[in-house]
Amino acid sequence: MKKGMSYSVKEWFANKVANEVQKNIEMCDVFAILKETEKAVYAMLDIGCNSRKTMWVPKSVLVEHEVGYGEESESHYETLFIESYDEAVERFSDFWKQFI
Repeated sequence: MKKGMSYSVKEWFANKVANEVQKNIEMCDVFAILKETEKAVYAMLDIGCNSRKTMWVPKSVLVEHEVGYGEESESHYETLFIESYDEAVERFSDFWKQFI
């Protein structure tokens, strides 16, 4: 995992997340990484519209992006590395305030 990059998950994994939260989701970006092991990260996922899900995510499903605008005018925000869950929740809330 590289700092200064943006991460999302593969589409099939995003579909799994959507099933778990029982709603359609617009996106499934890794907002923050709270813990990292050799094969997975404990991550706060941004699933759109000020919604989040925190879960273990296998590294094999992560997709790395440059920060900024990507293909099809997608915005890629830097994935944060934060050890405190409470701080991650606060930063997530602050992030979404700019869109509401």
